[in-house]
Parts: sequence; structure tokens; C-alpha cells
Amino acid sequence: MPIYEYEPCDRDCFICEGKLQLMQSISEDALGLCPFCGMEIKKIVSRATFKLQKHSGAEDAGKKGFSTYKKSEKGVWEKVGGDGADYLVGSKEDIAAVEAEKQKPAKKLDLDKA
Repeated sequence: MPIYEYEPCDRDCFICEGKLQLMQSISEDALGLCPFCGMEIKKIVSRATFKLQKHSGAEDAGKKGFSTYKKSEKGVWEKVGGDGADYLVGSKEDIAAVEAEKQKPAKKLDLDKA
């Protein structure tokens, strides 16, 4: 069950110390009144955290039909897991094109002109 945060709507509450955290089901409606002091409250956006329970790696990806590679040297990738070629090797032209792309200045977006 997620933990939701609430705060008083129009003034500070000295009983609840300004914020209130409650465990609620996702399907439950937001509270309108504080269960401790009775003041009107509103749900606020708070930080979300989660933890992945299942480890996924190259072997797991291979079992699901994916091939995974790691870079072994410039322009060469070695297979870590799954079916597929043992090595992927970029051509000289491909390597030169990637290096040229890295040398270009980063594109800037002016939001005032957009």
C-alpha cells in the first residue's frame, strides 16, 4: 500500500505538525478532513520510492530471447548472454561517423522562441 501525504488547506496545524502521512489503498478516495484534528486537508505530491525485487541480468535476457553485449574495445562489442553473434564489430566508417557526431556542439533549445 502506498503512503500518501496530506497538509492543511488554509493554515498550519500544531497537532499534526503541518503534514500527515497515511497508508491508503490506491482505490481509496483522498481524505478531506484530518482524522486527528478534523481540519480540512489536501493531498500533496510527494517523493515516490520503489525497489525492484527481481534481479535481471544478461542471462535472464538471454532466456527471454534477447542478446546482450558489452563494449570490449572501440567499435567492438562482445556477447554477454543470449543467442546471436559472438562479436559485433563496427566498420571504420561507422566509428568515424560516431566520433564526428560526438564532436558536434550540443543542440540548444530556446523555449522563449519555441
